[in-house]
Amino acid sequence: MARRPALSTMLIHPGHADETAATRHGSAPAIERSTTFPLDQPRVDAMVTGQGLRQADVYGRFGTSTGRVAADLIARLEGAEACALTASGMAAITTTLTTLVPAGGRVACAEVVYGGTESVLRHELEPRGVRCDRFDARRPETLAPLLDPPPGQAKPDLVWCESIANPLMRIGQISAIARLCADAGVPLGVDATFAGGMAQNPLALGASVVVHSATKVLNGHSDVVAGAIASDAARVDACFATIKRQGGCVDPQAAWLLQRGIRTLPLRWAAQTRNSEFLAERLRDHPKVRAVHWPGFEMEAMVAAPLRSPGTMLAFELEGGFPAVRALFGAVQLCTHAVSLGGLETLLSSPAWTSHTQLAPEVRRARGIADGLVRLSAGIEDCQDLWDDLERALAQLSA
Repeated sequence: MARRPALSTMLIHPGHADETAATRHGSAPAIERSTTFPLDQPRVDAMVTGQGLRQADVYGRFGTSTGRVAADLIARLEGAEACALTASGMAAITTTLTTLVPAGGRVACAEVVYGGTESVLRHELEPRGVRCDRFDARRPETLAPLLDPPPGQAKPDLVWCESIANPLMRIGQISAIARLCADAGVPLGVDATFAGGMAQNPLALGASVVVHSATKVLNGHSDVVAGAIASDAARVDACFATIKRQGGCVDPQAAWLLQRGIRTLPLRWAAQTRNSEFLAERLRDHPKVRAVHWPGFEMEAMVAAPLRSPGTMLAFELEGGFPAVRALFGAVQLCTHAVSLGGLETLLSSPAWTSHTQLAPEVRRARGIADGLVRLSAGIEDCQDLWDDLERALAQLSA
């Protein structure tokens, strides 16, 4: 039996097993800019029935061949039957939650998730009468009672968590959570943005649907805004119908850049994870750093989750709260104070000012997101140059 190609090979040559010299196209796919296409009978049938519309060239809002190339790569990366692209990671989250959780329904959500997800829960689901219950994704036993409610109460329509929680890098016990959900007959949705398709593939562990902010690690060049929803074909078709109604489609140029970025993912991931480890270990020993949150310091939890890699992200808490954070951002020269993550450059941000500014300060602090917390997205620069920059900036902080 022939050996299955490695991931790095598959991302460069996704269809190599079916290709011949005569059928192989150029090394880069074309960008399909057309917004409208001739309506032959199969396309008319797709428009009328909705069947096959996701794979058809009919109208740009429904997708193009360029988008399907990128979606296919992400489906292969995550081991999914299908994948739909969206205009942003937020569009992927919003589409998935509003499609899979009906009005008047229930969702069980991990305590610590991306701040944008918090906004969807509050401003999109809550007004539709959706009840949100919380659990600790590090402790699956806190989910169990929600999946076995008292008589007269309904089970959740969806359980939602993150592979590696933003911004505290908490490791979700996805395998155990997926088993609980399967036993209860409740679908599990996982935001795997921080896992990047490299540290974990939640669908293989029993999750029902996976979303990515493809803006981040998957693209990896800080020049695309896009999202992805990967699942079985039926769920992706349901989400695609929402995308079609609401218009949250991806632009062909963004889709082209995304497929280009994904092909270098294994190389970037290796360099960025090395840098995250190098910086985490040194920050942990620095006297002006109160705590460092990095999955690699929790090997037992990584094995149980399981995670194959600690990832490219870390967070650290400074003594001195907001004033110290502001001073650090003003002192760094190589690292950049900016939103987002997953690009080639190392970025620093304050979750309290950016990703989790939607939370009231008392709620944010109660969830462990301190005023002095700094989130770091490791780039591919030389690790010693990065540490020299951080160490010099930390030295300038008040004792």
